[in-house]
Amino acid sequence: MALSPQSIAKAVRSKASRAQRKVQEAEHELHAANATLLDALPRHDEQAIEHAARRTAKAESAVHAASEELEVVSHLLNDTTSMLVSPAGASGEGLRSLVERLRQV
Repeated sequence: MALSPQSIAKAVRSKASRAQRKVQEAEHELHAANATLLDALPRHDEQAIEHAARRTAKAESAVHAASEELEVVSHLLNDTTSMLVSPAGASGEGLRSLVERLRQV
């Protein structure tokens, strides 16, 4: 299976876009959680505070997922750069790990 720089670039764009959506989702969740806390804390509303904590946990999960996506993007970019620097002497080393990374996420 030959991976071209174009196919890797397409995967990079897709993963970067997915990471961006996850960060935006986390931003929304944190904004909503903070608004809930601003309202709930003075009233000692335990249910609302617990709800805000769940939203914060959801945001943390989204940030973690985005971080993993961006790690794959970084590896893909490094591998693509290596391919472009020495295309004639490519031994195929690293291709297996690249394919595995693409399948993971």
